[in-house]
Amino acid sequence: MNIPLLVPSMPTAQELLPWLEKIDHNRWYTNYGPLNAQFERELARIIPCAGELALTTVSNCTVGLELALTELGLAPGARVLIPAITFVATGTSVLRAGFVPVLADVDPDTWLMTPDIARRALAQGPLDAVMPVSTFGLAQDVAARDEFSDQTGLPVVIDAAGAMGNQGVGRRTTVVFSLHATKSLGCGEGGVVASRDAGLIGRIRRATNFGIDLESPIGE
Repeated sequence: MNIPLLVPSMPTAQELLPWLEKIDHNRWYTNYGPLNAQFERELARIIPCAGELALTTVSNCTVGLELALTELGLAPGARVLIPAITFVATGTSVLRAGFVPVLADVDPDTWLMTPDIARRALAQGPLDAVMPVSTFGLAQDVAARDEFSDQTGLPVVIDAAGAMGNQGVGRRTTVVFSLHATKSLGCGEGGVVASRDAGLIGRIRRATNFGIDLESPIGE
């Protein structure tokens, strides 16, 4: 027997038509057009954040994770801590960025790689960044993550692929969401990188267009 766990709420063709007509009217089909800017403003309203939020859309979550890592300025071969329980894209993004994934265990009750687990891993060997995962949409504690970064100096990028609307953005944490069709907010494909660091988001946005300077993203 099939038990549906996620039943999408899909718009009808008639509901989509006005938006397609807006695209035709604007004559802007790619590279951050007016409709995409409106979409980003709406996303900024639903992502929990205690301060001014900067974000940019990307082609998918894996690319967003890769760009978030590469734009941190880490040295080639940098060691990035990730949880052993995650989707393959978490590790793939680390490898594609030219870094080394370092696996850590997770909390048996929450299945999250907590700051305490990251501290224990750091005590066992050098790390350059930490990429925890919002496992099954369960939010990471960004205040605790900020404290971890304050104490260790290590940047934190949260893989929140399936946690849109639940995972918040902290003072020092960068968060990457998925807009894949299987996620809580899906539009077929896509991703979002969100941070309080508008400069980082600006660099990520430029990197998506071969370094060409584009219109400033939300929050910059």
